[in-house]
Amino acid sequence: MLGERWTLLIIRELLLGPKRFTDLGAKLPAAGPNRLTSRLRRLQGVGIVEKTAGGTYTLTEFGEGLRTPVIGLGLWGLGLMSEGIDTETARPDMVALCMTAAVSPNLLSGLAFECEVHTYESPESEAHAHEIFTMSVRDCALSVVSGPSESESAVMLYCSSATFIALTMDTLTLAEARRTGAARVSGKGTGLPKLFAAFAATTRELEPAL
Repeated sequence: MLGERWTLLIIRELLLGPKRFTDLGAKLPAAGPNRLTSRLRRLQGVGIVEKTAGGTYTLTEFGEGLRTPVIGLGLWGLGLMSEGIDTETARPDMVALCMTAAVSPNLLSGLAFECEVHTYESPESEAHAHEIFTMSVRDCALSVVSGPSESESAVMLYCSSATFIALTMDTLTLAEARRTGAARVSGKGTGLPKLFAAFAATTRELEPAL
């Protein structure tokens, strides 16, 4: 069943938190509503996905068991960026999701904050974010979910998709991105440089295996 087209992609989207049918359709438009409905029913039937009373689809405890292998495939895919970043296929939220499994807890020591990330296609389109997701660091662990932060104290990061991936893949520092206007930060973002430094260190460690 997991080998059927779109099934793993649906699971991948749900790793970023509960989604409504319309949310999944927007992320996977090529799947079409009929095929998406069929795949969701099958995933519900085997206990991987459940539909909540609020109308959202979410992974069950059994489904959460797929988190490590699915993110592992994503980490393998990062190796395909060695010749350049293709933001048409590499989504910043998915790259951040991969970091949740790859980054060492030691590198996150002393960090405790949330960052709401707004990515766009170009600086001219900043007002119309292409993706919005939230990175949270607590107890030496990173989590990433779709959508805005619920915390009023969250740091806000605005940058293009390509800039976010460059920050993660150790080809650009946050200081350089802010200096050139490629990224804008609002709020108390003192922990953000350390987080991206942790991403960069993780990327360097992964390079021999990619």
